[in-house]
Amino acid sequence: MVLALREGGDVGTGRLALDELCKIYWRPIYSYARFQGLSPADAEDMTQSFFSFVLEKALFTTADAALGKMRNYLLTAFSRHIKHWQRQATALKRGGGKEILSIEASQAEDELSIQPPDHRTPENIYQRMCALRIIEATVEQLAKEQEAAGKQEQFQLLRPRLDPTLAASGNDAELAARLGMTHDAVRQSISRLRKRFREIMRDLVAGTLATPTEEMVQEELSALRNALVSRE
Repeated sequence: MVLALREGGDVGTGRLALDELCKIYWRPIYSYARFQGLSPADAEDMTQSFFSFVLEKALFTTADAALGKMRNYLLTAFSRHIKHWQRQATALKRGGGKEILSIEASQAEDELSIQPPDHRTPENIYQRMCALRIIEATVEQLAKEQEAAGKQEQFQLLRPRLDPTLAASGNDAELAARLGMTHDAVRQSISRLRKRFREIMRDLVAGTLATPTEEMVQEELSALRNALVSRE
């Protein structure tokens, strides 16, 4: 997607793609700024001005496919953005008067405040937030698919069971009764949702790599899993 934008792809499609990109990475970028010691107001200003720059495509005019991972490319670019900002004597106006995504900084701040204190670096926090946003984006897409299929209510009831660590239990019988399905039908529905969840996540992750191969995608999925459980 980034390569297509750099080479002058469709403007409308490109804007939608960049909007989606920003929705995924806004909170990780904001979190990185906060853990770099910026105040909430400065972190919001910094994040908004950075994505204003992104939405103008300037960031991707020199994008190098050899860099591979989107999240690492954005982190490097944002680190430079912070240093540039810190060299400026004048304060930036919030948003710079440019069109930006409507993102509630307060929501991102609340997410940070509930995290237990630890010794992870800002880079570790950023990687973890990226992994969480990929999961959220996957669930959001799966929810849209289920709604389009007329299964919105069923999905809301089965959604907690997307987590494969939740073993089958007596809750399946309760779900079956609420959905008017057999116990086996509930299990099959859960299995299909988990399978589709994995497919969507794989596609999202592949879309963040310049030249995705199956090996590269699996390595990236593994890196995201490690980011979620790492305490270092």
